[in-house]
Amino acid sequence: MFPVPRFLRLSGTEAYNHTSDKNFLMIGERTNVAGSPRFRKLIKEDKLEEALEVARQQVENGANVIDICFDDGLIDGKFMMAKFLDLIQAEPDIQAVPIMVDSSKWEIIEEGLKHLQGKGIVNSISLKEGEAAFITNARHIL
Repeated sequence: MFPVPRFLRLSGTEAYNHTSDKNFLMIGERTNVAGSPRFRKLIKEDKLEEALEVARQQVENGANVIDICFDDGLIDGKFMMAKFLDLIQAEPDIQAVPIMVDSSKWEIIEEGLKHLQGKGIVNSISLKEGEAAFITNARHIL
């Protein structure tokens, strides 16, 4: 029997295999309202076409994964996660890469998973709600 090589497999509409010969995984984090004032401003002003350009630029600049986060008290994160991920599905160059659904709120992560195409990454579930909730959420992600 031949050994099966182990590596990280992700996908948008195209597969991405992260093998041991690759030194790092480039994650585009400019589509995160917590870390990018420009992206946050575009989202708050409902300039979604311009916000999509931020994602597109990250892909064009070599991002292997796009991090999407709408954790901001003045934004309906659940609604915006669904809407933005749906818009990405209409953009072939952006939807090709895997998506990282990023939120500290389980309901936003869960909504993102419903709108995710391919196999992405979830960032970040934690133990702050207790071990039982963590295990339940982790199983749901799988």
